[in-house]
This record gives sequence, C-alpha cells and structure tokens, in this order.
Amino acid sequence: MDTIFNSDDLYFDVEFLNCVIDKKKDFEVVDADSHFCDFVGIHPSKIKQGKLSLLDLLIPQSRQEVVEKLCKKQSPFVYLDLFIKNKEGKYDYVHCSVRNIEGSSVCSVTFADVSKATKKNQMLRESAKTMNHLIDLISGGVCLFKVEKNMNFRVLYANEACCRFFGTVKQEIKKREYRIDDVIYHEDKSRAFQAIGTAMATKKPVEMEIRVLTHKDEYVWCKLDSDIQRYDKDGCPIFHAMLTDISEIKRAQADADVQREKLLKVLKNVPAPLFCTTYDNPFKLTVVSTEFAESIGFKRKDILEGFSGDLSKLIVEEDLEGVKAEFENMDDERPRAAHYSIRYENREPVRVCDRRKAVTLENGERYIVGVLEKE
Repeated sequence: MDTIFNSDDLYFDVEFLNCVIDKKKDFEVVDADSHFCDFVGIHPSKIKQGKLSLLDLLIPQSRQEVVEKLCKKQSPFVYLDLFIKNKEGKYDYVHCSVRNIEGSSVCSVTFADVSKATKKNQMLRESAKTMNHLIDLISGGVCLFKVEKNMNFRVLYANEACCRFFGTVKQEIKKREYRIDDVIYHEDKSRAFQAIGTAMATKKPVEMEIRVLTHKDEYVWCKLDSDIQRYDKDGCPIFHAMLTDISEIKRAQADADVQREKLLKVLKNVPAPLFCTTYDNPFKLTVVSTEFAESIGFKRKDILEGFSGDLSKLIVEEDLEGVKAEFENMDDERPRAAHYSIRYENREPVRVCDRRKAVTLENGERYIVGVLEKE
C-alpha cells in the first residue's frame, strides 16, 4: 500500500539506558545510570552490591547468542537487537550498542528503548493504510505532485480515481516518473502553469477548470483544487490536489449554450416587435427582434450598442416615472402594460404600448419578455 504520509513526519520517542558489565563476573552489572535502574526496577545501591546480572534480564533462549557476541575477540564494538526485562516483568525490544574496554573484562552498554517508537510507528503505518483505503474510495482524484525547478509536475502519489484520470495504475506511477503536465490538454497548459506559478508566489490555493487527456485528442473536463502541502528538502513545493470530473456539467453547459443561441436567433427573427430585459433592470434590453427595432425607427445594432440597450433613454421624461412605477416590481409574474412616448435626439416622438410578463427558467434565472407596439 502506498502512503501519502512523509516518513520525515514520524516522531520517535526513544529512551537511552546505560550500564557497565563485567564479563568475567558472570556478566554482572557493576555500574548503571538512573534511567537503566528505573527501567529494570532496581535501586542503584543494589547495583553496587552486585545484585544484578545482564543474563537475568535476557530471554533464556537468547542468552547464549548474546554471550557469544559480547565475548567475540577482536570486536571493540558490538551491535545487537534484543529483548530485555523491564520492572513489570515484561520484555521490551531494544537496540544495544556495546563498547568493549581494551585490556579489561568490562564493557560499556547503551540500550535504546525503541518499544514506544516501534508501537507508535506501527500505529502511524496502520493509520496511513486506513487513510489510503479511504482515499481510494473517494470518487474524485487525489494526488500529490512536486513542482520541480524546471517546472515539471512530478506525481508522488495518486489514488485509484486519479490514476483512472491519467489512464495509468499505481504500479506504473511507482515504477517510472509520471508528470501531470504531460496529460494536461495543450490549450490549457499555459493557464495551468500560470495558476501554479501564482500559487507558488502568493501561497494561495488554485481553483480552476482544465482538460485532462485520456487518449489522443480525447479528454475529460476536471475541476482542479490544489494548494501547497509542504516543501521538499530541495526547496521545491509539493502540492496536494483534488480533481473532480465535471465533463457532464460541461456537456450540459454546452447544450444550454447551443439552445440559448438557437433561442436568441429565433427571438431576433420572430415577426413581431418582441424584446427581453433582465429581471433586475426592466429597462436593460438584452434581446430585441428586428421588427421591434424597425417599428421605432432604429436598427438592432443602434439599440444595443448606440445607447447600450437602455430603453429608459428613449422614453420621454414626462412618461418615465409612471413607466418605472408600472414595471418596478413584477414578482407575481402577472402581465403588465404601460403607454408612453419614445423620442431619441431630434426624431419625432412615437406613441407605443409596452406589454410585459416576467418568466422563470428551469435553472431559476428570471427574465422579462415584452412586446412593443405602436399605437
């Protein structure tokens, strides 16, 4: 199982125990520090009386092996991993380093009690395994990638969903160098590099939409949420990232855009003086038919660009307040009507009847649809 945890983050709580042993006195402990005495549960005065042997602390089956290694000639230093008995009568796992004093039968022994660290390490590993199992169950792609000095986005970790996005498997990511920038659609690479570069400079997260290649010229739309998790030893940032497949949303948006274009085309060419405005501003024209423009002596382009589609600029001043009052609140979606005169620059005023109704689309957006007829 891969892990997204950095081994540098593991904290080992190690206690060191020191003692001196005389091999010729049946491996008697002749001196010890307070840590050793506390660990084995013996008072320092008992040590000085010769009441403890190293052999008493060892598992019986391992005594002969330890004796042979400690007494081996031409071995100034000996390193062992073994179990010794603590004050509760239980055996704890320790690393042992022995320095034989030249010309004497005594040796200095340091025990590193790694039992707590081993348990803690095991707990962290189990926690990491559990976390990785959970991450693999996430439908979105989760990965870690390192932005190297040459701006390559090298993948360090990817869950199962992310591997499917990239068209690979975890084993391949471990075997060879795998780069995210290789699978970003060519038209989106520049935006991706710019977004990651900005995040590196500002320490702000990345939120953007990109296309990820699945096969040649085939891609899926993904929403990329990413942020710097930490920095590697060489100073390069390591990002964590979530990739969410938004292809269906993009297809729905594209379909909606096509339908909108068709509707706009129909509305522009409908044989009636029809128009649409935003709901928030009933005088902001968004769509006008050709007949609407011609009925009041304009071209469609003149209306939408000449005075920014603002119908209030055409209504004569003495009628404007009454028209605003009529169309100000259209929450009930009942049909409304207003009569007023239109005049622009030096043109003759045109008397019109403006009939409108508010409509709500399936997505919740609201518009006002109207017909403007000359009286």
